[in-house]
Amino acid sequence: MRREVLVEQAKAAGQAAKHNLMVIARNPERMNTPKSFLDGVAYLNKMISFAEEEMKNAHRPGWTSVKTHLLNNLLFILNAVRQKSKGATL
Repeated sequence: MRREVLVEQAKAAGQAAKHNLMVIARNPERMNTPKSFLDGVAYLNKMISFAEEEMKNAHRPGWTSVKTHLLNNLLFILNAVRQKSKGATL
């Protein structure tokens, strides 16, 4: 599944979770037991945080993440140091 589709699904799940959390807060008697109320609230909060993380992690297609750039630069430097210690010239 493409990353963009996953991000859209996470956004939709987060928005639905926010709405459902408000409904549960307004009508706690609709939940059968206090334990199911607490479990439902915890699950919805987890879905909201998951959606926020997915939106934060989403990046435009074709863009390389900063982490990838840093790893590439670090590997280049480490390879240069290793070659220099072996006596090879760059």
